[in-house]
Amino acid sequence: MLVLVVASVALSGCGRHATKADCELIVDRMVEVKLKAKNVTDPATIATMKADLRKDADADLQGCVGRRITDSAMACIKTADSQDAIIKCLR
Repeated sequence: MLVLVVASVALSGCGRHATKADCELIVDRMVEVKLKAKNVTDPATIATMKADLRKDADADLQGCVGRRITDSAMACIKTADSQDAIIKCLR
């Protein structure tokens, strides 16, 4: 799923270059909405899952940095409530 999201960043067209922080935010939001859908709300568990995913996705994150992203897409991602909604934000 992460590879799909990283690839979607490339489809954003206009905008600016995504920073490492942008890409990490996208991954973090994907983790948050996935865990929320599973009723996992413990902050420690969420933080652990984010850290684990970042380690596993380091190469994908590097592929994300520098791709085109818009500020409106990032704002959309911050409020999205599902993984599908996040992917739609990136289109």
